[in-house]
Amino acid sequence: MEFRLLGAVEAWAGDRQLDLGPRQQRLLLAVLALQVNQLVAVDRLVDLTWPESPPQTARHAIHVRVSQLRTILAMAGADADGVKIATCGPMYALRADPMSVDAHRFRALVAAARAQQHDEERSRLLRHALDLWRGSPLADVATPRVEELSRRLQEARLTALEEWLSVELRLGRHDEVIDEVGESVVQHPYRERLLAQLMLALYRAGRAPEALVTYRRARNRLADELGLEPGPELRKLERAILRGDPALDLPPEHAT
Repeated sequence: MEFRLLGAVEAWAGDRQLDLGPRQQRLLLAVLALQVNQLVAVDRLVDLTWPESPPQTARHAIHVRVSQLRTILAMAGADADGVKIATCGPMYALRADPMSVDAHRFRALVAAARAQQHDEERSRLLRHALDLWRGSPLADVATPRVEELSRRLQEARLTALEEWLSVELRLGRHDEVIDEVGESVVQHPYRERLLAQLMLALYRAGRAPEALVTYRRARNRLADELGLEPGPELRKLERAILRGDPALDLPPEHAT
């Protein structure tokens, strides 16, 4: 049994995708899977499902949704994998192997990468973690309260992406990452670490003028839209590119 939250909410039994029912039911499973093996209060589930003015029947509706999810999981043979939704007073918990939930597998891979001493293995683990993503997390069940959970997951993905890009740049793979980091900068134009990584990749690829154009566009956007200047690290990088600072070159062990 596998639960996927890093995109639309899905559950799979082997190669068969389960029909999890309507949005509120998928949301309920997603919240329980995010906090797998932890008790979640019914009041918390009500609050996430109906951020404003929950109906008087809200708690009953949660119980009904849980019952329907239990039926879906049981019919898919979840018991054989030790998967079930347990009840403890006014609380529920999804009992399952955390590694059956892609969000938890993602975090475990990132933690393993950070513990690695060798860049090649660190890059492999981070890439594996990033490849679990299929789109915006919890994409099809969002409510204003759930978007907060989604933002935290998205922030974790962006941090992992930046870490992977740093490793790739250390390994001399600037040409290979230019397109991916460029697309990420378009999606997250105020994220200065990504901007710096794009500038460095362009510079090392022999495209210093493009790196400087990237900086100037970012500076103008920050000034026009937020009334801000680029941070000190980004300004320092621009100055280093302008003078062709050797410190920007690849470490000797990775230079070709």
